[in-house]
Parts: sequence; structure tokens; C-alpha cells
Amino acid sequence: MTSAVPLYVGIDVGGTKTLAVVGDATGRMLGRAVNPSQADQRADVIVDVIVQTAREAVANAGVESASIRGAGIAAAGAVDPQRGMLVSCPQMPQIADAPLVSMFRERWNIPTVIGNDANLAGLAEQRFGVGKGTTNLLFITISTGIGGGIVLNGEVYTGTSGFAGEIGHITVDTHGPYGRSRTPGAWESHCSGTALARIANERMAAGERSSLESAGGELDAIAIFDALRAGDALASSVVANAIEHMGTALTSVVNILDPEVIVIGGGLSNEWDSYIAPSVARMRELAFADMGKQTRVAPPALGIEAGALGAIALAAQP
Repeated sequence: MTSAVPLYVGIDVGGTKTLAVVGDATGRMLGRAVNPSQADQRADVIVDVIVQTAREAVANAGVESASIRGAGIAAAGAVDPQRGMLVSCPQMPQIADAPLVSMFRERWNIPTVIGNDANLAGLAEQRFGVGKGTTNLLFITISTGIGGGIVLNGEVYTGTSGFAGEIGHITVDTHGPYGRSRTPGAWESHCSGTALARIANERMAAGERSSLESAGGELDAIAIFDALRAGDALASSVVANAIEHMGTALTSVVNILDPEVIVIGGGLSNEWDSYIAPSVARMRELAFADMGKQTRVAPPALGIEAGALGAIALAAQP
């Protein structure tokens, strides 16, 4: 079937899975497909998966390929949209510096654009989700790391080099640890799920006692919050310190951006009452000129399709 409405395909390329969605410029979804990303393979194999997943989504939508006006790719890492490539991609280093857009178009010759996945998830939430009707939105994802996407005046803000929005690398403690970030005392080095587990393990290795000792090397953020609810003193202290740092980081971004809405997603957003809400309360106390008191903070509305829908929004732009 040929569609009378222009359709686009958005592909979210992650370290474990590649998800494609077919939809229109209003965010209406007609079909989707998911495949393993083959992240340990060569760049050409990864691009083959991207194209295959996109074509499967078109087939599942029940429309002809001729109905697809363009494609958007959402990928984790530092994206150079002008050259159509990822400059840095920790999850899939094989595709760093590979010309992804031109490789895609060699296999399917349609107009194709590329953007950072968190940026595009933010764009999707602003256009179609919890931020619909707003013009200034900050999207934050808190899981194994901390990422962000900035939408200003209705458009994704990417900065001079194209890499803006890496809010997880804001310094919240000048003398703090590096963790996985090269920025000293970075937000994600204090507050991500990986950071919480690392900090708890370091404190136990230094001699502090905790019920978490039984978790051994498998300790994760879920276990820490379970221990907190059970009254474990070390877990409570680790989370309390992280809330202090998270509140500081949120204060910084609100002072700089003054967004209408902050959308907070990722695995740790499931700990809203015990982690996110206290951090937001701290931000509301500390933000300059009471800016944060009026900022709406909400979980995302679009789920795992957000990055792909944002890629559609990017592809549909004039």
C-alpha cells in the first residue's frame, strides 16, 4: 500500500539492539521492528542490520518502500551530522569514524540524517510526548551512565561541534572520582547506576559493613535501592550522597537553560520517589532566582521508541 501522507523511518541504534519505527511527521507510528545490533562486528555488518531493521519496519507497517520519504538514525555517542558519522561511540567502537549515512544510502538511496540518541529522544518528547506544546525542554536519561538532550526554541541544540548535551560530564565535585568519565567528579561518576555500585563496593572494600556484601561482584543499583528500603546504613548513605550531587547538577542545568520541562528517564527513573524526587526538591531550593520552582519535571511518555521517533522528527524537518 502506498501512503498519501509522507512517511519516514527512524532507527535507534544501541549497543544491544537496533529498533526501527515507521511513522509520519505527527509522531503516528505504523510499524516497528527490532534486531540484535551485532555491535561486535565490522561497521558494514552493523549498517546491514540497520538497513534490514528499517526495511522490516516498513514491511510490518504494510506500506511500500516508495512511501518512505527519508530516514533518521539515532545513535549513542558524539555525532557529526554534517559528515554523517559518529566521532566517538563507546558502545560500538567499530562504527566510530565510519560514514554511516553514506553507507546507509549505498544500501537504500533515500535522504538520511543522523543525530545523537538522547538529543533525538528529547526532540521526540518535545514534539510528541510529555513536552508537547513547549519550546524549551531538557531530556535526561539516568541508567548505567547519564546522558541528555537539549531542545531550545523547538530545535535540538547541538552546539558548535555538534556534541552539546553531554550533561553527564558536568562536574559536581572538583576533587571527585573519574569513574567512566574523563571529567573529574562528573555527574555520571557520582549518580549513575554504575557509579552507585562502584562507590558502594569501594566503601565495603575500605571496611564498611553492609548487607550488600552478599551481592559480591554482581552489585548493581537495584540491589542498592532494595537495601536502602530494608534499612541498610551504607546503601542509605550512598544514595543520600548521590541525591546531593544530583541536586547540584540539576541546579546547574536549570540555572543555565531555564527549561519549561525536564524529562527524566532511564532505569533509575523507576526509583522516582526515593531518588529523583528528592534530587528535584534540592534543585528547587538551590536554583537561582527561584527558576526551578516553576520547572515541570516528569517521566517520559514515549518509552523505548523515543529515539526512533525523534529520528523521524529530524528526518521530517524541512
